Amino acid sequence: MYKLEVLQAPFLASDLEEIWNINQENIPEVGDVPDLERLEKLINWSSHVIVIRENEIAGFIILMREGQTYDSLNYDFFNSQNFPFLYVDRIAIKDGHRRKGLGRMIYKKTIDIAKDLNVETCCEVNTIPRNDPSLAFHSSFGFKEVGTKDYDDHSVVYLSRASN
Repeated sequence: MYKLEVLQAPFLASDLEEIWNINQENIPEVGDVPDLERLEKLINWSSHVIVIRENEIAGFIILMREGQTYDSLNYDFFNSQNFPFLYVDRIAIKDGHRRKGLGRMIYKKTIDIAKDLNVETCCEVNTIPRNDPSLAFHSSFGFKEVGTKDYDDHSVVYLSRASN
């Protein structure tokens, strides 16, 4: 049986390594994290790290509030809008645990946190290369397009969901 857990600092080295391995398994759906040091920085910028476990970490989400010094152009898009938000930096599910509703479980918890904080939930999804499963997933949760951005090697759509 899967169990959601909001991790609290200090983080176990074994948890960080599991999260990093799952992240790297999910490239290009999530961005590369070159090493554990960079992952620790991401987590230090985050407001919430939620994992889902079944003996091992099966998936995770890293969430950030506005106002961080995070060096991400996608995060900066929302940060420049001057409204309170909860940013989904990345979500990833480990091979062997996919297609079991874990992403939905983690997102429901994320939306509950956003409601408690009375903030919007924000993220971006690739449109080139097109990530139709993620676009449909976010649409099912009521996310709406609030912008787009073309980069040299990919394009994204920025999505937001009201807290109500």
